[in-house]
Amino acid sequence: MQLLLSRWINRRTTSTKTRPSKRNGDTASHVQAAEALLLPRRRQMKYFNERGFTHFNLNLRCHILTRLLTLSLNRHFSMATSRERLADLLVEPREDLDCEIKNWLDLQASNEDKATFAKAVLALANHGGGFIVLGLIETAGGIVEAQGRPATLDGYSQDLVNGIVHNYADPPFHCAVHLIANPVGSLFPIVVVPGGHRMPIRARRAGPNGNTVSNNAIYVRKPGPRSETPQSAQDWDDLLNRCLRNRRDEMFDQIRDLITGVVPQVEQPAAPARLDEWVGSSLERWTNLIARIPTGAPPRMPHGYFYMAYEITGESRQIAIENLPEVLRASVVRHTGWPPFWYPTRAGIEPYLFNNTIECWLGGDPHTPVEQRDAAHSDFWRVHPDGLAFLLRGYQEDGEEVLGTGRAPAPPATVFDVTLPVWRIGETLLHARSLAGNLFDGPTTIRFVAHYSGLSGRSLASVTGRRNIREGRVAHQDAITLSTHVETHSIEANLPEIIHPLLRPLYALFDFFDLPMQLVVDEVARMRSGNF
Repeated sequence: MQLLLSRWINRRTTSTKTRPSKRNGDTASHVQAAEALLLPRRRQMKYFNERGFTHFNLNLRCHILTRLLTLSLNRHFSMATSRERLADLLVEPREDLDCEIKNWLDLQASNEDKATFAKAVLALANHGGGFIVLGLIETAGGIVEAQGRPATLDGYSQDLVNGIVHNYADPPFHCAVHLIANPVGSLFPIVVVPGGHRMPIRARRAGPNGNTVSNNAIYVRKPGPRSETPQSAQDWDDLLNRCLRNRRDEMFDQIRDLITGVVPQVEQPAAPARLDEWVGSSLERWTNLIARIPTGAPPRMPHGYFYMAYEITGESRQIAIENLPEVLRASVVRHTGWPPFWYPTRAGIEPYLFNNTIECWLGGDPHTPVEQRDAAHSDFWRVHPDGLAFLLRGYQEDGEEVLGTGRAPAPPATVFDVTLPVWRIGETLLHARSLAGNLFDGPTTIRFVAHYSGLSGRSLASVTGRRNIREGRVAHQDAITLSTHVETHSIEANLPEIIHPLLRPLYALFDFFDLPMQLVVDEVARMRSGNF
């Protein structure tokens, strides 16, 4: 943001040499004011007070801040809008195309106020993002605090605001809400409306009695400022061009990632204890369950197993545990006949609640003799409403299904298929993306871990015969743990680029086998072509 401001200063300084200012306060003063914005906030105020800047200069200052804050909403600027910068909106508040002033709207009880708020949100979203400052009113003497301040500001919670947005906006999006103090210490809610949308945001419903908001209407910001439906060809052209630019930028980002062959990972947290503890408790729970069945039985996975776990980080919707089964059923991704986190309904294997976690153990099926339960279909999975998931499964290579047509049987614990890990990791990452969309609002990240055990002595092979793999590639290490941390939105478009670097260390155990990127691309395409 400082770089942007410095560029603005340079442009204004250059223009001073060739074009005199005709406005209140010359261009040099404006440049000095902008330079002061690079200082800490207290030094900024000291600067303005000592130099006696006019009301116009302060308005210019607020205008610059509003524009820069709006730019920071764009996804190309990863810097979060700081509370200090939001506080600057209250120093000399003014309405702009990017900033809407509203009084103390009753967002809890008044449907009319909800519609008024929703209309402003829709217009700002289509404008490219902006801010709604609540609790102020415009008078002849300027913008001041509105009468009727509520006893508490609980009626402006983020959940309540986003509930209104989800009721009115199509497609819905997430707004951040901050309680910010003005220079005298009074708190005001400021709603940050994101921009960068790839399509126009429409109203999915009308306001009370069809007033304020019209069903299916699209609102934009107009000079005044005011929020209205597009009235001219130019209004529509501006809106559609903005959406096309957002699509273009996203497409260029994806092309860049594909060309470079990598997806930038999120910086790993210093102490990822939460996911580690989740994996540990899940393994302990599975160990307790399999203690009920005989030693050596297939559900105990005596020849080895693999597990995958992930943690979603973001703004959770705080879904009640009794509603979680519906969310889990909706999150299943069916690209194969045996999807991860399959949610069965048959008695005896249906998921159940245990320690505030929904879990499912297919290996404990009471209607199937234990010797007939194979490891590859004895899944154990758990999901916590806070965004933690764990899945443990046996190797398909150790079952009868490993035998391809006309191929000799392979004894258990002797082969490791070259394509199955790509499919299983890909399916689970897509499940993480799906669950994140159903459990969380706004942007999220996925911390993902996979562990393979029982590898020692296995040879890399193609159990279907579709891939030519040189014989004799044997693993001598028995287990390996893999991990990555990615932004959730990158999974859909860049799945092969995420899977390839994640799995390369696993394949290298088999006589330094170098996993080809093209193999990953082809197998992901084959997997996603299935629809079960």
